[in-house]
Amino acid sequence: MEVAVIHLVSLIEHYGYLGLFVMLMLEYFILVVPGETALTTTGVLSRSGVLHMNIALLIAVTALGTFAGSTIAYGIGRVCGRPLLVRYGKYVGLTEKRLNSSERMFRKQPWLILIVAKYIAVVRDIVPYLAGINRTPLRVFIPLNLMASFMWTATFLALGGVIGGLWKFVVHHWQITLIPAVIVVGGCGYGYLLLKKRLHAALENERSVEG
Repeated sequence: MEVAVIHLVSLIEHYGYLGLFVMLMLEYFILVVPGETALTTTGVLSRSGVLHMNIALLIAVTALGTFAGSTIAYGIGRVCGRPLLVRYGKYVGLTEKRLNSSERMFRKQPWLILIVAKYIAVVRDIVPYLAGINRTPLRVFIPLNLMASFMWTATFLALGGVIGGLWKFVVHHWQITLIPAVIVVGGCGYGYLLLKKRLHAALENERSVEG
């Protein structure tokens, strides 16, 4: 992961906004760096001054990147159908078991899953294909996907900004701020992991029901 982050920083420095757009778009086909890692790292570097990038433009570019990738994935799912994903999906982590459990959840609550799935690694990459396979109307998929894209990118860029800001503050006032900073960062991390754990538990429950 450390090597991946180093490559990420180098990529952003060389290609800027375009590099981030392409990286977030390709996550649905070739996992270069997990989206959460890319966004949080970018937020940290931007807030700490290592990268001079506008936060509003960052949110827009990364949101449109993940939106573009997921929309292409939707198109593939709609045109090619489930058999192609079952056959070739294993090369990008789309195993038949994951596909089945995710599909059951998607059919129960498609609107909710389209939004929440952005925050779950792997599932985020599967859901757009499922939306296409199940022929979710574009009038539903497009606005929900766009909203979820902006929410997700803004969340992790903001989290990175908070971490970057706390780090700068701690460096200058570490004697009095170290413990509170650790508590805040730890609390944010724990909250995210708890949400992720519950969502994965729901997936596991679907798998057991299916079994």
